[in-house]
Amino acid sequence: MTARRGPRARTDLAMRRRRWPRRVLIAVNVAVAMTLLSIGAAYGYVRYRLDSIRTLAAPHLSASTPGGTDSAGGLSPENILLIGNETRAGLTSPAEIAAMGSPQKYSGSLSDVIMILHLDPAKRTASILSIPRDLFVPMPAGSPVGPYQKIDAALNDGSKGPDNLIQAITADLGIPINHFVELQFDGFERTVNAIGGMRLDFPEPVYDAYSGLNITTPGCQALNGAQALALVRSRHLQYDPPGDYQPPADWPSDPESDLSRIVRDHTFIKVLISTAESKGLSDPLTLNAFLGAVINQITIDPGLKSQLVALATHYRHLDPAALPELTLPITTVGGATGYYYAGADIGDVDFPVEPADQAVIAQWDASALPAPSPPQVVAVNNLAGTPDLAGRTVAALTSAGLPATVGTNLPVPAPITETLIRYNANSLSQALAVKDHLNGALMLDPDPSLPRGQVDIDAGSTFSVDASPAAGPAASPASPATPSRPPTVGPTPGGQQPSSATDHLTPWDPIPCPA
Repeated sequence: MTARRGPRARTDLAMRRRRWPRRVLIAVNVAVAMTLLSIGAAYGYVRYRLDSIRTLAAPHLSASTPGGTDSAGGLSPENILLIGNETRAGLTSPAEIAAMGSPQKYSGSLSDVIMILHLDPAKRTASILSIPRDLFVPMPAGSPVGPYQKIDAALNDGSKGPDNLIQAITADLGIPINHFVELQFDGFERTVNAIGGMRLDFPEPVYDAYSGLNITTPGCQALNGAQALALVRSRHLQYDPPGDYQPPADWPSDPESDLSRIVRDHTFIKVLISTAESKGLSDPLTLNAFLGAVINQITIDPGLKSQLVALATHYRHLDPAALPELTLPITTVGGATGYYYAGADIGDVDFPVEPADQAVIAQWDASALPAPSPPQVVAVNNLAGTPDLAGRTVAALTSAGLPATVGTNLPVPAPITETLIRYNANSLSQALAVKDHLNGALMLDPDPSLPRGQVDIDAGSTFSVDASPAAGPAASPASPATPSRPPTVGPTPGGQQPSSATDHLTPWDPIPCPA
């Protein structure tokens, strides 16, 4: 499939150059969602406040399946997409505009946070899967940002944005989405201030000139909303080395940058939620201040709004501090020079890593994807320009028992390319069966022109054929003791090690204060 450059809608997305908000919304988004699910009192008051939440229909949401052994309390297992929208459209105060940028300069929308909350009513458990915002994927048909972009750009289509992002996740990763919550970040400081601030224990002084973080002494620190914002913004963190008295600007930098920020933000989520609970969200004044700080920044689908009280009742004993959190492993492409695809400058991007990503999805929710089923036809096209790539791939797939044939040579869109597994929307299970026989940088790509049962492989530059996979990813989910870096790694650009699926604190990362 030949890549096409869409309208330059990303001109409106100049905000990407200001990368600090990448995960500003994580803590508030998760805290709001989990608080709504765990409040154990004052349901009448909560119902009154929730009635004012904006709703937006999303036609591509998947319907929940009622009944079955995994249902309970009239609820079915559900996946709720948590979207952090970094739009500046709601900023009005001079202080917020000075810190985050003006709506006139940074227009448009990007999903700075993409997380999926999985709820299991039978077990009364929940888990979170984070999707890196720079994951390079096919866009939904008609997207104003073009046919291929970073997944965060799917949101940039006005009121259609949430539905576009839902389409991208379902079509490109196979994960069904039942509901969504979208939150804008301009309520962040007010939310933290509404609960009276929070406390974190800093093992060492830390500093970030870009975000304004400046912790000068170690130990437990009381943070207000502005200081909390500076912490979750920080991806240029510098730490005070032992015995070194240089000025902060000369301290060594955290080598993991944004990856370390994700870890710190996960800690922040748990502390924010526990702080909100300890401050008494069952108290009407505290609850009113907390909900009032964010209520005008939230948009959800009508179906979720209709069951919020039922969810709060069923999951009221859920412990957010024990919430499992996983992130899809990725590798990076582009770096300082950027990634150009079909002539379009995409910036630095993240590539998927298979079968590691499938194993993480299975660990998050073993039932997220349908069982693979054999395809009727598999056509292999050459997207990398490598001589006889399609022929060698067909030979390997044929020996693995797949009905593979050689397709065509496609225009090469970039020196390093993902392998696209194209399929009819009704043939996801067949596409997953083909995916089980491939390792590396793989991405699903729905194609309505293909007949049902046919799967096309646009063979890219970084993949290999696995003639006899042991089992489909959902058949053998990883255990909780799985190492942070998946044991099975397919080919990666430059032989990179995939990013970690789980969190690891550095010696300078803040931790919860002792009780």
